[in-house]
Amino acid sequence: MNPREQLIALRTAVQLGRKKQLKEALCALMEWLGASEGGVYHWKGDRWEFAFGSENLRKTVPEFTAKLENPVERCEFLVGEGKVWWLVRIPPDSSLPSYLFVVSLSQSPHELDEDALQIAAELLTSWLMSKENEQSLEHIARSFRVATLGELAAGIAHEINNPLQVIMGNAELILDTEELGERVKEKLTDILEAAEQIREIAHAVTHFADARRTEEKELLDFNKIVQEAAHLVSYSLAREGIRVELDLSPVPPVWGRRGDLEEVVMQLVRNAGEAIAESGKGGRVVIRTKNQNQWIRMEVEDDGPGVPTDLRDRIFDPFVTTKATRGGTGLGLAIVQNIVTSHNGRIWLEDSAFGGAKFVVELPSWQVTQLRSETPVEEGE
Repeated sequence: MNPREQLIALRTAVQLGRKKQLKEALCALMEWLGASEGGVYHWKGDRWEFAFGSENLRKTVPEFTAKLENPVERCEFLVGEGKVWWLVRIPPDSSLPSYLFVVSLSQSPHELDEDALQIAAELLTSWLMSKENEQSLEHIARSFRVATLGELAAGIAHEINNPLQVIMGNAELILDTEELGERVKEKLTDILEAAEQIREIAHAVTHFADARRTEEKELLDFNKIVQEAAHLVSYSLAREGIRVELDLSPVPPVWGRRGDLEEVVMQLVRNAGEAIAESGKGGRVVIRTKNQNQWIRMEVEDDGPGVPTDLRDRIFDPFVTTKATRGGTGLGLAIVQNIVTSHNGRIWLEDSAFGGAKFVVELPSWQVTQLRSETPVEEGE
């Protein structure tokens, strides 16, 4: 490639990177470097996982990356498969990089222009970190919308409950009257069932609005919470032929509210089970826990139909539901996100290796400083 063609390839890479078309930008960067293959790996707390790039790297490079720990050197190389694999960390100057740029070049280590590799790494850094910052800001904005709507919802739910009690009470009194005909009794029963559904929705709205209930936080065994919550919800799913499997690794304690965290587990497992039951696809829900640096990570993964593409970006928004025809309120995942956020955690959706959905929750593991900061000081101390 002559210098003009190299310049065009580099300019193309920069333009595509600014548009967040990262796969295409990486292809242009590889053309500029004269690389035969290249890709980006993401550090997932205990291993490197393929993010995007040449599909062949999914099979070829893991045998090298499995031997690597984080952090890798700023720039190093490995030889295998008759090729020279160069590995550059992203960000280049970070002591604990988030990403790893892997590229196969024909040059020997003594012939390579490492400056070109570092330029490529700097460009990838700017594109990847910019994308992460945008996602973080969107998460904050979504949490703010949930909290604001929650305050409004709590007031509405309270106003609904008062007249609802009058309706249900009078309907039950009339239903107890012996002189009523069967037709009237059927209609009154319909009224009570509809009123009960309204009450359940009002309860869900109230709960959604109040992730910070009066229940005190305490030091909790997170795996035990997962076990108990999964045990409760597994009964109803078993009737649908759906298995709930646990894959729990030792994790540190978590500082939180027991009822809230149990609800997070139950809601995610129930959502997965309902999606499987409705679609008729799959029959397995797996809950995993593991310790990841300073975070306790829980994954709820299923082999169901997955989340529709048009709902993925809005799945945590209130009143977004795939179960409207079956009385779904669209508040379940909004409640879960609100609870997780109130515990200084985070939650997101990923594709499942089983073909369904995978929800990932990360909660900060307990630190002694948390107990000091969150325990109220008695007067006079």
